[in-house]
Amino acid sequence: MDFTTALSLAVPLIYGSEGCELAAYLDTLARPPVWTIGHGTTRVGGVPVERGMVCSQEQADLWAMMDLGSVGSGVVRMLTVPVNEHQCAALTSLAYNIGIGAFGRSSVLEALNHGLYRQAADRFLEYDDAGGVARPGLESRRARERAVFMTGMPAASYPGKASRAPEQEAESPADVLNDAEIALIKRRENPT
Repeated sequence: MDFTTALSLAVPLIYGSEGCELAAYLDTLARPPVWTIGHGTTRVGGVPVERGMVCSQEQADLWAMMDLGSVGSGVVRMLTVPVNEHQCAALTSLAYNIGIGAFGRSSVLEALNHGLYRQAADRFLEYDDAGGVARPGLESRRARERAVFMTGMPAASYPGKASRAPEQEAESPADVLNDAEIALIKRRENPT
């Protein structure tokens, strides 16, 4: 996996979802609420963002890229399975938004590190709330992250694709087992 490519793929996911505020604002959906600036930056040079802080667009972009590199590196360190650039980008976007600590405890990482790639993709959709309330913006962000994560996965991994591109990898043994378990559960629930 090319880490630089992964980060470049993460930028539109993050910038498109975070927006950019050049004056500090209190993110009251965070627990606890936190002063934030730019593309979701909460610390600049190790110092927390404070009320009244302002920045230029260039500063906001630079801070976001520094945060992105740090978060992306943290994500990669937590992985025990291989991922492609798109998967790394989606994981980095999720971790950027929920925090690297929360990502380390996430059901996405848990499923992925068990080799359950499709289950990991579906678990992105669980992270659609802030402050205990489902948010449409987070729902659409998670759907975009999931779609990017699934790029390069086997066609059998998701509906609507009839064939597999040559560069795509075969399903992992864990995904095959997961499919068998799902089929068994469905047969038990709907005996015919």
